[in-house]
Amino acid sequence: MSKWEFDVAKSIRMTEDLQCQMLTQLSDFYTALHRNASKTEKTEILANMEVSLYLMAEKLGISAEAIDRKAAANIRLGLLQEENEPWREALLAGLHRLER
Repeated sequence: MSKWEFDVAKSIRMTEDLQCQMLTQLSDFYTALHRNASKTEKTEILANMEVSLYLMAEKLGISAEAIDRKAAANIRLGLLQEENEPWREALLAGLHRLER
């Protein structure tokens, strides 16, 4: 097996591992919500989900900045379409965080 083949196999394995981690983290989050877990525990799970998201993006050749730009664009679109004021406020807060 050549070094190139080993690198490709390693990359595929890492991507598969990240997929499993992301699914597990999502399941953990729903479980935490269901059992009314502490804010600290939910924060930990969400932070792990964010790390996995950015790692997966990197493995796919997508920069963290590109993810943030696309998320901001999606939020702007949501602001144009959303009529519910509490949702608009939440979207606006998210946009401000992304644009810092």
